[in-house]
Amino acid sequence: MDLNEPVASGKRDKRSGLREVMEWVQAILIAVVLAFLIRGFIFEQAMVEGSSMDNTLHNNQRLIIYKLGYYFSPPERRDIIILEYKQGMFKYLPFPDPDEVDYIKRVIAIPGDVVDINGDGYVYVNGERLKEPYVKGVTAPNGMVFPITIPEKKVFVLGDNREYSSDSRQIGLIDFDRIRGKAVYRIFPFKDWGTLYDNLK
Repeated sequence: MDLNEPVASGKRDKRSGLREVMEWVQAILIAVVLAFLIRGFIFEQAMVEGSSMDNTLHNNQRLIIYKLGYYFSPPERRDIIILEYKQGMFKYLPFPDPDEVDYIKRVIAIPGDVVDINGDGYVYVNGERLKEPYVKGVTAPNGMVFPITIPEKKVFVLGDNREYSSDSRQIGLIDFDRIRGKAVYRIFPFKDWGTLYDNLK
């Protein structure tokens, strides 16, 4: 007899529907975990706010930050980095932490370097004047006493817009563990798409 067939078919449909829901839940969970891992350890998007990195970066431009590299090698001179100025509540959220404040600056000197800003408008590292085609304005000491020697696990950073930047001259040297990653690409607006280091060639 086929009297029970609709009931059996209904059970199969329910099981099939439940299996589909579970597959969707699994896919969503995997996506969330991947988002945490990618944002926490590999890539992140950041937006430029303000003018401290003019003329290299401008207000509202969006960047890709590569975070994995500094796990294997230290920052280098001229790297553009994202540094943690004020820590948020959650470090590895897959979306921006509203309590966290990050700065975008350029690494000028690394451990062992001697930095001097003597008032002539230029920066000297290890006795040599830096060639800085990216700089806007003149570089003043801004109250910091030079020369200084950069200790281990710290870097000296400046904004490219030297007259309108809060950087190591005001906030001090930056510990390695405050560096969140290296800015590698400008992705928005689309007309500005490209690497951030063409001007160093």
